[in-house]
Amino acid sequence: MIEPNLNPINKNVGIWINRLAQLTSRYFSGETEHFLRKVSDEEESPVFKQQRDTLIMTRTRFMAYLFALLTPLWIPVDMLVFPRTVWIRLALGRLVASAAFIGLVVLYCHHTATLRRSHLALAGLFFIPSIFFLFSHVVLLGVVMNSTGMIVASSYAFLPFVMVAGISIFPLTILECLAYVLPLLVISLLPMVMPHAYMIPNFKAIAVIWLLILVAGVGIMSSISQLQLMKNLFMRSTLDPLTGVFNRRNGMEMLALQLALARRHHFPLAVVFVDLDNFKQINDTWGHDIGDQVLVQVAQSWQDVLRESDTILRWGGEEFLLLLPHTDGKQAEAIVRNRCPAIKKPDDTIQTYSMGVAEWLVDKVTQGTALVKLADQRMYQAKIKGKNRIVGCDSITELNHKSTITF
Repeated sequence: MIEPNLNPINKNVGIWINRLAQLTSRYFSGETEHFLRKVSDEEESPVFKQQRDTLIMTRTRFMAYLFALLTPLWIPVDMLVFPRTVWIRLALGRLVASAAFIGLVVLYCHHTATLRRSHLALAGLFFIPSIFFLFSHVVLLGVVMNSTGMIVASSYAFLPFVMVAGISIFPLTILECLAYVLPLLVISLLPMVMPHAYMIPNFKAIAVIWLLILVAGVGIMSSISQLQLMKNLFMRSTLDPLTGVFNRRNGMEMLALQLALARRHHFPLAVVFVDLDNFKQINDTWGHDIGDQVLVQVAQSWQDVLRESDTILRWGGEEFLLLLPHTDGKQAEAIVRNRCPAIKKPDDTIQTYSMGVAEWLVDKVTQGTALVKLADQRMYQAKIKGKNRIVGCDSITELNHKSTITF
């Protein structure tokens, strides 16, 4: 059994989550460790996080516009059943809530999605109706009503159910779900402990609490299921089916994101274009199945020797691209030279590589496509110079293969 690696959670809570995972994991993936990965998105790729944040922001914007439109439409109903002083205050509250939803869209939802901005926008989406719920309770508390008024007033008690169920439309982790749902439950329960609180007719407070928790649980399970589905679709569309590393299309997105961060914070970012030498001979001599196995071994071996912050992409055929953030040209050359894995082909010879290194600060290249093109050109220079070598930003060195893997 694995322990979740989460700094904010103490050991006892970690044990509790592990036990919960044993009971719940079959619903999601059948394996406890897969369930535990849904606790946090710290291990997800930057591109996946960006797409998830964008989806959360898009749905938040849609819901905010919808609430801004629908909230004032209930004013005529309040006018028909409540005294003038009551419905006027409720109408003002509805107009303020509607304006707050529009303000939420203007402040957060029309900007580039980031983790912080999407979390703040979603928190605002739940905070506004929560405050209106408490406000409506204060306004209606103690008001003498007829049977029709009691029914309309009871409709305000359904608002907490809408809020906790609303979590289901967002792809969130377990911790994020709890961070949003628990405050909603606390706010929803506040009027229930007050005297003369208006409730659904003939419902005891404990019944409402139980139903709220049930709805919240279903909403959380739906939210986590959405996250799992989104991740599965992302993995299928972004991973190379043969080697399991990122594909070219996703690689360009990752490079653009990494390069944007590098330019913003002015840190080095190197790319290494890797081509397997004489790979066509493997397919011609031993067949394409053996060639595919060599590609899988190469991709896996590079993943094993690179740092956690580095990324390997299959660019096409026998070509791979390495993204090395916070790494200048000299450091990139040293990394691939000293950690270059050696794989023995069926004839016991070592599979060699030709590599080209480019780094945006040294080469003064600010576009991802241009940076890859420069690394590609240097890789061809390495082939012209005799293969099995690296052409860096200002040097040419031979490779020193390490970690021999017998094919």
